[in-house]
Amino acid sequence: MNKPQTERLGVTTVDKFFSLHGWLFREQPIHDHGIDAQVEIIKNDVMTGDLIAIQIKSGSSFFKEDTSDAYVFRTDKRHITYWCAYAIPVIIVLYDPDSDILYWEHINDETAINTGKGWKINMPKTKILTAESLEELESLIQPNPYLKKLSKLQFDRPWIELVESGELVTINFLDWINKSLSRYRITIECESRDDVEAEVWPTVYIPGASIEEFLTHIIPWADFEIDEDEHRDFMESDWDAECYMGYDKEDGETYYTKPFEEWYQKPNCIVPVSNDGECDHYRLILSLNEVGKAFLVMDDFLNYEDDFFQRTFNLPELDPPGTIEKNIT
Repeated sequence: MNKPQTERLGVTTVDKFFSLHGWLFREQPIHDHGIDAQVEIIKNDVMTGDLIAIQIKSGSSFFKEDTSDAYVFRTDKRHITYWCAYAIPVIIVLYDPDSDILYWEHINDETAINTGKGWKINMPKTKILTAESLEELESLIQPNPYLKKLSKLQFDRPWIELVESGELVTINFLDWINKSLSRYRITIECESRDDVEAEVWPTVYIPGASIEEFLTHIIPWADFEIDEDEHRDFMESDWDAECYMGYDKEDGETYYTKPFEEWYQKPNCIVPVSNDGECDHYRLILSLNEVGKAFLVMDDFLNYEDDFFQRTFNLPELDPPGTIEKNIT
């Protein structure tokens, strides 16, 4: 059995590989659906929106069964069905910590083999993740904007479900105010659940885009508002500087021209909740919007395993003369 640290080593090694080649690697820490991460293809330093989903397995146990030219990875029907139906290409990566080699294969109807008792994927021993693999990975992409958006929603579904269930989900990011090129590195977390790991998304450079535009693009399923408690704490220093009148040594009271509650106004736009001189710090609370709500309904429908078509059939020979044969199966 592979130890947890061995599993983490596989994820970090895959992350390092893609990061060294300039692609954006984003881990999925909530492992509910058999996808460990996504990687976005970057070409000429520009985000393409083209995504590949990754299942990562690490450890010597995954290399015990092999043939002369491949390692045999075994799985079940549920995972194969999910991977093959996924909106974007899915690859499996096996990491051998002894040799520090990453093997990969595209999961599709041809590579997924039904053995009768289960399913397997043969991982060619020559198919190693190297710089030369990037072009082959790019060839897996189907440039369909509809599928790109759908895949982002599928990948974010665990977070969408947390927001939908009423958990406190926040995003935090910095804005380097002294940099000419806007850049954001988002952390999304569920502070009301100790069992949910925070997820750090890759740094994204957005020239010429506002924060609102950036957030609407990267989190299309949520509305967002600033954390008012954090903002109130941040604004107390401004209130003190603006409204301070004096301190009475006799009664120990500090006097202001206005009390804080009268002076403070909740902003009607996204503003920082702190600043360290180098960066503005933003902290936003998420709520589910109509896109997120509709996606959950539609995704549940599309993933529902209905055996109706397995139980129906037609008998063309019984159709009345002159009718057009319809195959409903």
